[in-house]
Amino acid sequence: MKKIIQLMMVAALGLSATSCYNDALPEEPVPTNVSYKTNVQNIFNKNCIGCHKGAVNTNPNLTDGNSYLSLTTANATTGEVFVTPGDASGSILYQAMTGKGAPQMPPNGALSTSKLALVEKWINDGAANN
Repeated sequence: MKKIIQLMMVAALGLSATSCYNDALPEEPVPTNVSYKTNVQNIFNKNCIGCHKGAVNTNPNLTDGNSYLSLTTANATTGEVFVTPGDASGSILYQAMTGKGAPQMPPNGALSTSKLALVEKWINDGAANN
């Protein structure tokens, strides 16, 4: 009986140690209404403003209070518009965030699919300043 209990404990320990090893955390669902100020700016604050904080040659300026105009109006130097409302795949911002058509941003690694989905939905829904 003692050996059976020991065997069951070893089996339980082995199963518990490996059962969640390859499980990934589920991605957060994209909300029906994406808010620029709440959802998108939060992504910039946590992932982008270390570099994109308004210094020379770090366009666009993604700091709070400056980012929306910096993304949606033509850059005075280059003429680039980083966001084309209604067209995420044609927007420089989204191309850079996905690494498709522009250098990968942030350069230290891609954002999660849920963060990319938020930005994509915001742009495709018209890129409102909400």
